[in-house]
Amino acid sequence: MVLTENEPPPPPSEVVARRGRRASRWLQKRAQRRLTESISSRLCWLPIGLEVPVDVGRGLSAHVTGIRRCGSPWACPVCAPVVRERRALEIDRGLSAHLAGGGGAVFVTLTLRHHRGDELGPRLALVSEALHECLKGAAWKRRAARLEYVGAIRATEVTWSEANGWHPHVHAVLLLDRPIGDAQADDLRAWLLGRWGGVCERRGFGTLSAAHGVDVQVVRSAPELAGYLTKVDGGWGAGHELARGDVKAGRVHGLVPAQLLGEFMETGEVRFKLLWQEYERATFGKRAIVWSAGLRRRLLGDEVEESDEALASAEGMEPEFVRFLVEKDHLWAAAKAGTVGDLLSQIENAAEDYWSGVDHAEVQEAEGFEAEGRPDSGEPERAAAVRGVGRGRSPWPVGSRATRVDAPCLSDLPGGAVALVRWPEGFGGRRE
Repeated sequence: MVLTENEPPPPPSEVVARRGRRASRWLQKRAQRRLTESISSRLCWLPIGLEVPVDVGRGLSAHVTGIRRCGSPWACPVCAPVVRERRALEIDRGLSAHLAGGGGAVFVTLTLRHHRGDELGPRLALVSEALHECLKGAAWKRRAARLEYVGAIRATEVTWSEANGWHPHVHAVLLLDRPIGDAQADDLRAWLLGRWGGVCERRGFGTLSAAHGVDVQVVRSAPELAGYLTKVDGGWGAGHELARGDVKAGRVHGLVPAQLLGEFMETGEVRFKLLWQEYERATFGKRAIVWSAGLRRRLLGDEVEESDEALASAEGMEPEFVRFLVEKDHLWAAAKAGTVGDLLSQIENAAEDYWSGVDHAEVQEAEGFEAEGRPDSGEPERAAAVRGVGRGRSPWPVGSRATRVDAPCLSDLPGGAVALVRWPEGFGGRRE
C-alpha cells in the first residue's frame, strides 16, 4: 500500500484486515520455506546487514529494506501477492489509457483437457506457449490486420481440483486499435478454437472441449472506477484477472496453489506436500506475466519496468515515514518462525502513536500553541508519548548516523531488538 500526498490514513478495519492477511501469509511462508527446493526462496527475508530498517508512513504499512527477497510471483506466499498486485495495477493502468484513447480489447482464455493424475509440467509448458502458437503464421497475420491488432499481455495460471487434477490455463488481453462487437468476438473465438485445438492434438494432448477450450470476452471501460480500472463483463478487473491468479479461489472450481499449501499445513497430508513441490518445480524459472515486445512502452511510456524483486521490496513504501531499526538476528528468527507479521504489527502500532503525536502537535501549532519538542524545531526529543522519533528522508546522506531512543510501545520485545531512530540531518524529510 502506498499513500499519496494529502491522502487520509486507512480506517482501522482496513488495517486490521491487512494485518490478518499478512500474518496468514507468514505462517504459509514458514511451511513453504521447509518444503521448497529453491535456495532463493529459503533465504527470502534474510537480513543483509547488522540492522534492518523498517519505515512506516501514515498508511501504517511497514516498508522493510536491507533484506534478501526471492520475488517469486509463483511460489512465495510473502512476495507473490505484492508482485502480482503491482503487475495488475500496471496492466489496468495501461489498458485504461488504451481504451480511453479509443482502442479496443478482448480477454481470451485458453485451456486444455486435464484429468486427475496428469503431470503438471508438460501441460504447463504447452499452455505457456499457447498464445505464441496461436498468434503466428500467415493466417494470423491476415486476421490481425482485419482486427487492427496492437499486441497482447498474457498470464499463466494454475489451479488443482480433486476431480480433475491440475488445470493450467492462460489468460490474455489482445489490444486492438478500435473496439469490436460481440459478433466479431464470437468469430475470433471460433477461429482460436480451431487453431488452439490443432496445437493440442499435434502435441499429443487430445481434442479441446468446444465449450471450455477457448473463451473470448470484449473488455469495456469502467467509468465508475474513474478511468483507472477496466473490467471484463461480469465486474472483475482485467488487470486483476490476468495477474491475480493467487486470489481467485471460489471463482473457479479448484484450489489455487496457496490453498494446497494451506491444506498441507492444516491436515499434514503428504499428498498436498507433494502437489505443492510439483507445482514449484513446474513453475520455477517461468515468467508469470508477459507483454508483447514494445507494447508496455506504447501504453505506459517511459515508466520503468521494475523487476519482481524490486516490486516485492516496494511494499509499504511512502514518501514520508518514521524509521525503526530491527536487529538482524531478531528479524531472521521471526522470519523462520513465521511471526514477522506480529513483529511488524507491533512496530506499526508504535508508528501510529508517532503520527498521532505529529497530528496533535500540528493542530496545537495551528491553534497558536507552542508544540514542545517538534522535530523540525531541532530539539532532541518530542513529548514523552513518542520521544525522539524523527521523520525520514531518502536517500539517506552518506555517513549519517542514527541515534537510538526510547520506544515505549515496543516494550514487549527483547531489549534492544527494535529501536526508533532520529537522524541528525533534520526532520520533516521526504522520500524522493
